[in-house]
Amino acid sequence: MNVIVIEPYTSHYPNPIKFKKGEAIELGEMDTEYPGWILAKAKDGKEGWAPVQYFDREENSNTGVANMDYNAFELSTTMGQKLKVIRELNEWYLLETNEGQLGWVPAKTVNFGAKI
Repeated sequence: MNVIVIEPYTSHYPNPIKFKKGEAIELGEMDTEYPGWILAKAKDGKEGWAPVQYFDREENSNTGVANMDYNAFELSTTMGQKLKVIRELNEWYLLETNEGQLGWVPAKTVNFGAKI
């Protein structure tokens, strides 16, 4: 499935959080703008938003164990750019550029129907 950028997006996180399956991650507050995302802090000290679905969490604990690999890299996009959808999750898309770069963008910034 392909999309076209209808609203340019600039990444706010040049040094994103990333983690591997099985890592213990410190979990914080839930995102109020995008439900389903939680503030996470990896063992290397990097913080960022991650999908709540990517953690197994004990009740009443601020630690979760990653149940899959994750990289919070966000793409900066330009109007009219055509991208390939890899995954949709919590109002965001994981997209791939024609050059093979992967990154997340808010779903509201793209529209379907692009031919790559």
